[in-house]
Amino acid sequence: MVKETNPGVWELAQKTEAPHAADHGYRTIGDIMLGLNPFTGDFYRETLQVSRYTREMFCLMEGRHVHPSTLYPGGVGTVPTVQLFTDYLTRLMRYCEFMKKCVPLHDDLFDFFYDALPGYEEVGRRRILLGCWGSFQDPDVCDYDYKTMTNWGRSMFVTPGVVVDGNLVTTDLVDINLNIRILLGHSYYDGWDNAETFVKTDPLGNTVDQRHPWNQTTVPRPQKRDFNGKYSWVMCPRWLDKRTGDHLALDTGGGAFARLWATALANIVDMGYVKATGNSVVITLPKTALKPAVTFEWKIPKWSNAIERDRARTYFQAYAAGAAIYFVEQALTELQAGRTKTWTEFKVPDEAIGCGFHEAVRGVLSHHMVIRGGKIANYHPYPPTPWNGTPRDSFGTPGPYEDAITGTPIFEENGPDNFKGIDIMRAVRSFDPCLPCGVHMYLGNGKTIETVHSPMFGVGRG
Repeated sequence: MVKETNPGVWELAQKTEAPHAADHGYRTIGDIMLGLNPFTGDFYRETLQVSRYTREMFCLMEGRHVHPSTLYPGGVGTVPTVQLFTDYLTRLMRYCEFMKKCVPLHDDLFDFFYDALPGYEEVGRRRILLGCWGSFQDPDVCDYDYKTMTNWGRSMFVTPGVVVDGNLVTTDLVDINLNIRILLGHSYYDGWDNAETFVKTDPLGNTVDQRHPWNQTTVPRPQKRDFNGKYSWVMCPRWLDKRTGDHLALDTGGGAFARLWATALANIVDMGYVKATGNSVVITLPKTALKPAVTFEWKIPKWSNAIERDRARTYFQAYAAGAAIYFVEQALTELQAGRTKTWTEFKVPDEAIGCGFHEAVRGVLSHHMVIRGGKIANYHPYPPTPWNGTPRDSFGTPGPYEDAITGTPIFEENGPDNFKGIDIMRAVRSFDPCLPCGVHMYLGNGKTIETVHSPMFGVGRG
């Protein structure tokens, strides 16, 4: 792809030595690029094997991938044994060894783009507005009670937080929950100001806004797409910054970016293998079969842009690997002590309100539910896609996709007749690699190009 869209960059890549060649085995940046080619590159083929045994790790715990068969309300049906954790750990250590190669490889590649294309930091760049809802609960603290959610939220091994202009505004899940607002703006829906108010106050007595997901009523209004009017089926989730009164269009940074940034600033997490410092996250992976112990440090970057979102993904893979080692150690301690219970009886209440906060791979995931008569009366989940893909809201504020690509510089060397839009695609995919299976670009002069992407993009067709 680089050779096709930026032949000058490809020529330079072939001549540029990779600074961490001794760690990943590729002499030049060009060699790294060739290794990443789908199905033909040796590094790409290696990742297919990694994908296989990491799925095996998942299946050991959850039964099957991607739809687990061992999860139940109140816990899991997996029986903990020494053999189970040994099988998991052997695969985990293989993965740690792979990450010792993967992190420096991507660092070399991303740093090269900054050097080869001065100004590339502007691609996909937007104001630093990040949301992370936290992940990896601490079972010694978490009781899933809303009234203690502030405390157990901050005890997560990925710290929840809202980051505005590089500053950590809050790490309080109650605060995060109460200030979520669902606006409409340019969405194909009618408002629900006069609809039923399901929740007036939360269990702590705090007032709940009518535009909070607990009170949302979905009223679709299909119509012709009009970019000056309604043009999207995505609603407009926003987070109210009470300091300013602004409804912020937070993004997830593709997930890993927001997780690392919030955790670093919060300076709470310390599990040995992963430690927050206040301006970075230090990740230590132990000695593996062929490589010594390695320490990586993700440092808060200057920008929220495409390259740094992508870089964060690799670092968070190492973060997750370090965390997994810690969790296995804790699990074996529990097992050896005879504490093997994995399920707690759960009964659906007759009347209740509830919420759940977690991180999907691509970022924030929250659930908001109202139960009446033992049945769901109202339920709205908010995964990463509506946060990142939201259209302009009722205040005229664009969502992260629109914001990041508006005015983004184009470095592609191709002219209009062979334009691929690679810089636009990189910007969008840095937020969400799952969504842009089809990217449509209008080039003017009555010519519309439709580029369809898939995991097989780049493979020749017979």
